[in-house]
Amino acid sequence: LKQREGVAPSPPLQSPILQGSRGQWELRVMDKDEKVPQYKTIKRLQKNYLVRCNESLKNIIPGTGVKPVSHIRRIEHEIKQKRTELGQLTEEELLVQMDHTSQKKVKNAQELSQKKQELQERIKQLEKQLLELELL
Repeated sequence: LKQREGVAPSPPLQSPILQGSRGQWELRVMDKDEKVPQYKTIKRLQKNYLVRCNESLKNIIPGTGVKPVSHIRRIEHEIKQKRTELGQLTEEELLVQMDHTSQKKVKNAQELSQKKQELQERIKQLEKQLLELELL
């Protein structure tokens, strides 16, 4: 940055300065009143971006930090897993119903139906989350 004649340069610690070194950028905004060690003020935004700030990044940048597309993909993957588990449970339940000779099998059938209901509820919750994320 070049200095213009007649214009006094602002002190470097009171104004934001963007500095780069080896592809990493850091934003410096510091007040003279706050004396915090430098290593405590560096936060990572993404893989190659470092930011120097005193506050938590959650207070500065809203959101969870997870990209919506990534979150949608993870939920879709979990729904797929839960549906395959549900299919396996249904298959086991049908096999137990065909062969109901002992009391252990009756208890096992009750446990399977309970697990099946829990999986169905979880799938409904995940589908609801997926719908909310897709509408954003």
